[in-house]
Amino acid sequence: MILKYKGLIGACAFILIIFGAIHWLFNTNNTCKSDIYIKSNGTIDQLLDQLEATKSVHSLFSFKVAKYLMGFESVKAGKYSISEGMSNRELINMFKYNHQKLIDFRFGNSILPHELYGALGRKFEADSSEFKQAILNKTQLEALGLDSTTVLALFWADTYYFPWAISPEKMIRFFVNEKQIYWSPEKFNMLTQTGLKSAKDAYILASIIEKEAVKTEELPIMAGVYLNRLNIDMPLQADPTLKYAIGNTSMRRVTGILNTESPYNTYNHKGLPPGPIGIASKKGVEAVLNFKQHQFLYFCAKDDFSNTHYFTKSYAEHIKNARKYRAALDARGIK
Repeated sequence: MILKYKGLIGACAFILIIFGAIHWLFNTNNTCKSDIYIKSNGTIDQLLDQLEATKSVHSLFSFKVAKYLMGFESVKAGKYSISEGMSNRELINMFKYNHQKLIDFRFGNSILPHELYGALGRKFEADSSEFKQAILNKTQLEALGLDSTTVLALFWADTYYFPWAISPEKMIRFFVNEKQIYWSPEKFNMLTQTGLKSAKDAYILASIIEKEAVKTEELPIMAGVYLNRLNIDMPLQADPTLKYAIGNTSMRRVTGILNTESPYNTYNHKGLPPGPIGIASKKGVEAVLNFKQHQFLYFCAKDDFSNTHYFTKSYAEHIKNARKYRAALDARGIK
């Protein structure tokens, strides 16, 4: 009888040891905070190498055993963020079921094409040359009425979230589809009312007014000013296009550079510039499509530095406002 009880106790102890080992193997905290990047066609062995190199797990042996028992045999490309104290079960499920961390990317309105290629290459797996090739895909651009000069009109100024290993082609298809969805028959009907010839032109004008206006409520008014100038064949005389032409968008005054030779100098060349001077937002394009109808031909920043403008029909009145603003700049020592 004693032997029988000893055997039962021994069996129970063995079972408890097994359950304890299983609990330790799958549920014990086993990680340090880190980011793991799995490249396209990455393997489990490469994952294990990264876990070891980054010291992401306290026990690589326990992870390997748990991996085997959970049938974890392949991993998808991407960025995976490991939280401190994750168990092997949580860690393996993250990799096994592709719970990866998306990469946020801001398409800012001041970025230039060559800067965009490099910025994307630094953020995602593909390099800048691969993004450049995908973005400048002639067939896709032509489908939107764009070319290498107007390529920025492919994007919206906004923040997007993509997998780290997304192919450049797949990312660009996303933007092509988004543009095609945006430009609905209703939007084209609104475009007709502006007098502009194409969606590209609306985007170019949006990129200009978004560099002029700080206050959102002024965007449709400014759009109306520039459309009035285009309708009477008056040069746009948009300071942001001149700053873009010389590569200095931060300067407050354009004195001394009015004769800069560039197709983007809208003081010397009538009509819209050949391409956008930045990545416009949907808000900017909406302001063009919903432009304010008025008779204003001029606007000038107010001398109280309120980030608002005086809008006028008379050039003489505009000159008075401009003098007040220049005097305010002088008083503050702003060049």
